[in-house]
Amino acid sequence: MVALAFMPLSLDATAQQPEQPPAQVRVAIAEERLMAPLIDVSGTVISLNDSRIATEVEGRLRAVANVGDYLETGDVIATIDDRLLSVALRQAKAALKRLEADMVFRTEEVTRFKDLAARNNASQSRLQEVIAQREMVAQDIEDARARVERAEGDLARAQIRAPFPGTVVERLANIGEYLNIGANVVRLVDTTNLEVAIPAPIAVMPHLTTGAVVDVRSGEMLRSLPIRTVVPVGDMVSRMIEVRLEASDAGWIIGTPVTVSLPRAAAHSSVAVPRDAIVLKGGDMYFFKINGGNVAERVTADLRNAIGLWVPVAEGVAAGDQVVVRGAERLQPGQSVVVMDPSR
Repeated sequence: MVALAFMPLSLDATAQQPEQPPAQVRVAIAEERLMAPLIDVSGTVISLNDSRIATEVEGRLRAVANVGDYLETGDVIATIDDRLLSVALRQAKAALKRLEADMVFRTEEVTRFKDLAARNNASQSRLQEVIAQREMVAQDIEDARARVERAEGDLARAQIRAPFPGTVVERLANIGEYLNIGANVVRLVDTTNLEVAIPAPIAVMPHLTTGAVVDVRSGEMLRSLPIRTVVPVGDMVSRMIEVRLEASDAGWIIGTPVTVSLPRAAAHSSVAVPRDAIVLKGGDMYFFKINGGNVAERVTADLRNAIGLWVPVAEGVAAGDQVVVRGAERLQPGQSVVVMDPSR
């Protein structure tokens, strides 16, 4: 009797419970996308210009840039003692002046013998001889000018200048060392013009095109980078080709390891939803779409088919449908929702 007396009161309390308020969610739009299955390969961020800068003249190293110094194109990296080079330039200039003085005499002599030959006071053979001597002096002057130009170049090259902007990452010679021509002085690396170098299986080459954009990940950072080139030569041992991506604006440093998602089959058209829409709970994978009455409908998904940041869906959603990307974890099928302003 006591239990029966309380039963109407319990039913009445249940009936008076308030309805669950609409859930606040953020949404994205399902899209028809051209998608291809991907393969993840490892790559490395490299510099387009990574050079060991050598000296073009011999001599004692008088100054050299420090490790970590940033240099613009044309800045002095190192200086070779130029005392002997200055002496060589003066000698070359002196030799040129002697020949130029001799040329004045030879020219006047040719003029004199032409006048004598015209009056039959000199033989034609003698005239031809002085003309030949003048021409030989003229060629000696050209040779002397070349020697002066070379000496000037050697003197200028005593200051080793940066061929491109970059950072000195290693000293290969120290002040006071005597260097021969071709001796390495520093390692200079361009930290602005970067690429991602990727060894990829030969089988993916038919699906790679120059300019196509692929996803590149390093830790939590994700970038979409264009393919600059695909080297059409495979390694006979590893059966790999090299792919290069433009990475100058990616914000990574040289040597950063990355993972690149490359297409491994032909692309096909499919309706896809953002990866952020997928909910993983109790071994199930699903997402919610919003119908015309602002009610959440649950749709099954499969992350194993995910391609980059998008997940293709075989059925249950059409291009243009709204899918929940924030707030789906607490949603229940059939629950009403309020779509939040994306700017908030």
